[in-house]
Amino acid sequence: MLKKIVIKVLMLVILLTGLNFVYNLTQYKRDLIDKCEQIVEIKNTQDSTDIFYFAESSNFNVRETDSIQNSISEITGFFFPSLKLTSINKPATHAGIYKEWLKNINVEKNKPKAIVVTLNLRSFDAAWIHSKLETQLQESVVLIQPFPNIINRFLLSLQAFENKTDEQRDADMQNDWRTTQLVFPFDFKYKTVRDWDVSYGQYGWDMPDGLPEKNKILLTCHYIKAYAFNLNENNPRIKDFDEIVGWCDKNKVNLYLNLLAENIEYADSLVGKELVFLMKQNRDYLVKRYSKNNCVVVDNLEKVKGLEFTDQTWTTEHYGYKGRMIIAKNLADSLSKQFSKQYKKAY
Repeated sequence: MLKKIVIKVLMLVILLTGLNFVYNLTQYKRDLIDKCEQIVEIKNTQDSTDIFYFAESSNFNVRETDSIQNSISEITGFFFPSLKLTSINKPATHAGIYKEWLKNINVEKNKPKAIVVTLNLRSFDAAWIHSKLETQLQESVVLIQPFPNIINRFLLSLQAFENKTDEQRDADMQNDWRTTQLVFPFDFKYKTVRDWDVSYGQYGWDMPDGLPEKNKILLTCHYIKAYAFNLNENNPRIKDFDEIVGWCDKNKVNLYLNLLAENIEYADSLVGKELVFLMKQNRDYLVKRYSKNNCVVVDNLEKVKGLEFTDQTWTTEHYGYKGRMIIAKNLADSLSKQFSKQYKKAY
């Protein structure tokens, strides 16, 4: 009986090995391009890349009226003309996806000199954590898990990844806003995002659409839901960034976390000092937690003025050319400490 079992197991292993070999030769690369073209780009550019820049839409979003349409990573590259800086972008991406990209860099083949990862404050909020786009993002990394490719393809066909319905994600988001307590070192009457949001929103819900006052109230509520949270180690994004830092430590690659600018000016004028306090407190938490060893946090939080944000009626990290230039130059100044010989003052 034992002999029969061993023979069957060996036959199964041989079959899977053969199927995996055929799949790798035929369909795998096409599936990878379809589901996660960023991994293909990493593999195709790794040999010539000195610095990888991982980002969401903040990197490449531009104003149509900008005289210069270059991305943040491209402008940063102008300061280092002898280095190859490769940007890997995907809208709505966050640290949970960046860490999977990192694992697919073959450090034995050609280790990059540095990694830049976008550190987006909003990616820690409940709306982004429970975004309806999360299913697509999780699907994109199934094929790059540390299993034989044919097994990953089978898991993908079974949708064996975090595949919640839109209704489930919305319920999780609403639950966070309703139950997570906000902590201040001073007295503040609102204890949750829900309480704070309703205090503004209830006055605007019954207004006719299009009224300037209603639009202002809606924008105010967007700011509350986007930035009213206290960062701590229980946040899933913190755990993701811890893994990113750990990977860079293990592989001795210098890491730059590019903390993006937020519209502090509008947060203050629309909501007030309490929300600005939380934003700055969370910035301080990130800087303190990750400014160590081979990791540098490039702090851009308060660097860009309100009118330099492309989206004036929403909370995004999209900037006009002046804003992108400010962030790129700040990043370049940090990189110049490692790449002093390659640094050229482009502006």
